[in-house]
Amino acid sequence: MARATDYIRTEQRRFRRAKSGKAWQARELPQFYYLNNFKRFIADVHALNFDLLGRDALDFLTQFEALPHAAQCAYVRMANRRGYVFDTDKFRYDEIDDLPAQWSTLSQARFADPIGTPLFRDWLSSLPKPDLVLLMTDSMCETLFKKSWKKDRLINLANAHLDPAEAYIPERYIAQGRRDALQYMLFLYFGRIEDNLQAFTLRDLGLVRLPEAETQALSFETVEEARTAFFYAKALHDFRHGTDHDADRLVKATDTWPEPLCERSSAHQSKLIQKLGGWSERRGDAQSALELYTRSDTPFCNERVVRIRWSRDEADDRDWCKQRLETMIENPSSDSEAGFAEDFYARKFHKKRTSAATDLLRSATTLTLDEAFRNQPERAVLRYYKAKGIEAHRAENVPWRNLFGLLFWDLLHDGTTSPRRVPPKLRAGAFYTEYSPEIEARLAKLDNPSLILLDLLKTLALHYGEDNALVHWGSRSLDRIQALIVHAPRGGVAHLLRLMAQDWLGTKDGFPDLMLIDDGRVRFIEVKTAGDSLRRNQLTRLRQLSMAGFPVKIIKVAWAVDPDQPYVVVDVETTGGKPGLHRLTEIGAVKMIGGEVVDEFQTLLNPQRSIPPFITRITNITNDMVAGAPLFVEVAEQFRTFMGDAIFAAHNVNFDYGFISAEYEMIDQRFRHPKICTCASMRRLYPGYRSYSLKNLCQEFEIDLTSHHRALCDAQAAAELLKMINEKRMSNAQES
Repeated sequence: MARATDYIRTEQRRFRRAKSGKAWQARELPQFYYLNNFKRFIADVHALNFDLLGRDALDFLTQFEALPHAAQCAYVRMANRRGYVFDTDKFRYDEIDDLPAQWSTLSQARFADPIGTPLFRDWLSSLPKPDLVLLMTDSMCETLFKKSWKKDRLINLANAHLDPAEAYIPERYIAQGRRDALQYMLFLYFGRIEDNLQAFTLRDLGLVRLPEAETQALSFETVEEARTAFFYAKALHDFRHGTDHDADRLVKATDTWPEPLCERSSAHQSKLIQKLGGWSERRGDAQSALELYTRSDTPFCNERVVRIRWSRDEADDRDWCKQRLETMIENPSSDSEAGFAEDFYARKFHKKRTSAATDLLRSATTLTLDEAFRNQPERAVLRYYKAKGIEAHRAENVPWRNLFGLLFWDLLHDGTTSPRRVPPKLRAGAFYTEYSPEIEARLAKLDNPSLILLDLLKTLALHYGEDNALVHWGSRSLDRIQALIVHAPRGGVAHLLRLMAQDWLGTKDGFPDLMLIDDGRVRFIEVKTAGDSLRRNQLTRLRQLSMAGFPVKIIKVAWAVDPDQPYVVVDVETTGGKPGLHRLTEIGAVKMIGGEVVDEFQTLLNPQRSIPPFITRITNITNDMVAGAPLFVEVAEQFRTFMGDAIFAAHNVNFDYGFISAEYEMIDQRFRHPKICTCASMRRLYPGYRSYSLKNLCQEFEIDLTSHHRALCDAQAAAELLKMINEKRMSNAQES
């Protein structure tokens, strides 16, 4: 397995270099590239989805082919731009002759539309803010608005108060016609909603890579099925990228929504109901939210229905909630629904005062760790266990998703959809139903770790680096999978993977932060700090892991100043200010434990480029001085050893840390340490000084700085500041 890990690490470096190489540099495009792209696109759609196109799309294709070349160019130019409404006076392209004639041709063929009531808001949005304000000033009472308002607010007001039939809309404004037909064909091609054709342009510029059409196309049985899926995908897109006006329009039209005809549209309908229900609740419209939630039978919607009806505090609602909760407990649709129902029922009908999540948090073990890790609590707990000699890994969702994706790779990526997207059958909950014999056969293999690891390694070697929505490529991921499979209780991993196969959306996240291997067993730790709550999916995952035989525990972290925590105070000198572009010329570092200096590190470095004269004037480091100095790669391991498990400290820490980590990245190594900034800490703990530069602080506190802008001297001075900072932190902690 070690040789396999080495192979994957090599592949990982190769893949990263290839991804960051020059193969995708932007390039100049031929004159009519956009029209050629469009014609290839509609030819692919016609060939791959002819049976799904329907009358509108087929009519679009036939009539577009009949347009003159210049009119085709004008329409595709419109489709490449943002929005649907355009000012033709600002629409100029040298390669298109006589644009006014093209607008006339497009209008006659319904590829360009006049601005009517449905597009009135789009027209308002297309106006520059000064023109919008002028329109409102001429048409409305000026006391209704202020010119300083943001444009979106002005658009909402104008749309509410102005009558499209009476508003003066200059003839030069036109709208892109046949939008629905084009967007529907883009949906069939990409498998998602696209507002325009910019994805093709970005591909041709070399800025993105698009899979082949065959791997993106969606699979539907009938036109009606495809159109229904398109309706719900577009509604979700409009909600996410639109305004409150768009959300309100969707809520008011719920009675006209089509009945879902496939797994994809069913999943999207449920998601849309959840989104619109939450939006209605945030607006204080509980009744609309309740009507929406009752249209879906998902665990989330069922929970919201119970909570809303209970909050109305009426006898009939209380009786209904009691019966509904009892039904959910007896026959839950998921573990999360069962957890909610049991918890809510116990608190409301058995007079239990706290939730299951609160009970778990109150029973958690508390660890007091150094507050320098305040922004990295999971990493702090990880270091704590490693220091005790326990094998510990960052976990969360990644190892579970990686194992799931690798174990079922060929079943998930069967060629019907792009690997970059989660398969619709997985999102819709149909994956287990469709492949249950194959899934159970592979889950049974988990009881033979050496056999299943060999299968996983073969899949990993065959597909490493491929874009996909499930597996996060990385050598350490294999280490975590191996540790999980080898040390898990019998049947435990299979139990969780089966749940993921049966209900991906309900089990894809919420896994605990850390995985420990202790006494030959794997156990999981969820890390929380003061004020953190235990989310519903996290509580459900802890329950599922416990039921599968995994020991689980919550650790609450309290912060203090650890006097024995080692720090390395670093200063670097460079050839300029941008990491990666400019290079290091010197590193100076001071290691401190308990406020005392225990070791020092200093070296000049050959930056492999000339040092600018103005830098030499600041640092007194010349090109001759670094000519014989070592390269960074030659001292990298020595400096890493010097750092050990210390906290990285510096004055304006992001500068020094950024350069050090960039140098390690150049040699395909990661440099990760918690960091503390002596400048920011001095501002917080010693307020009121005119300047917090290293030089001025040293003058204020009489700290020696005889060789300013030489790395070791500056590091020694910053170490004195760190000593003051930690003394102040410890004093404050004792007082509190």
